[in-house]
Amino acid sequence: MIKNIYINKIFIILAVVVFVNNALAETSFKTLEGKKTSYLDFFLLKFENRIFKRSLILKRQMVPTRVQYSNIGTQVELNKNDNKILVKIYAIMDQVRYSKKKYSPKLRDCNQIRNLIFYQKHGYKFFSQKRDPNFSKAVMEDIFKEVFFNNTSLDKKEIHFLMNSIYVDITIFHPIKKIELNCSGKANDYELR
Repeated sequence: MIKNIYINKIFIILAVVVFVNNALAETSFKTLEGKKTSYLDFFLLKFENRIFKRSLILKRQMVPTRVQYSNIGTQVELNKNDNKILVKIYAIMDQVRYSKKKYSPKLRDCNQIRNLIFYQKHGYKFFSQKRDPNFSKAVMEDIFKEVFFNNTSLDKKEIHFLMNSIYVDITIFHPIKKIELNCSGKANDYELR
């Protein structure tokens, strides 16, 4: 009999807790549904997620054909004062590989990081490591539009504005020599500086 009273009290308390939590959750979701999000905020979130996913291509390769990186970090910031979207990319060269090899980061490594993340192409010829003339600015813009502006309700003018507002700042860290290389420019520049 006493056990039944305790069981009934516990059941009533649990029912009240569940009911109160459901009422609070419903209220919280209704307040969140009422908040407005700008399309720019939505685009930036989608853009940052896409950049992060595409940066995973820079992880170690089984057969190295480019500089190997142990860690990649990405960050997207909106600077409303300058009307710029700044994409910061941090790449740390693989410590094990570059403790044995005498290699310092070069400007083409910066460009390859940008090219691989944004366009999934090296942009350089395999053997000569010279710029690939087939990978032109027009090709870059077409790929950029297809990858980042596909399935958006932006018109051509808005896409053009956003493409010219996206800047990239890449920093490559050499873990052994403690040196770093920084390059920056527009995302669709032929070469970063």
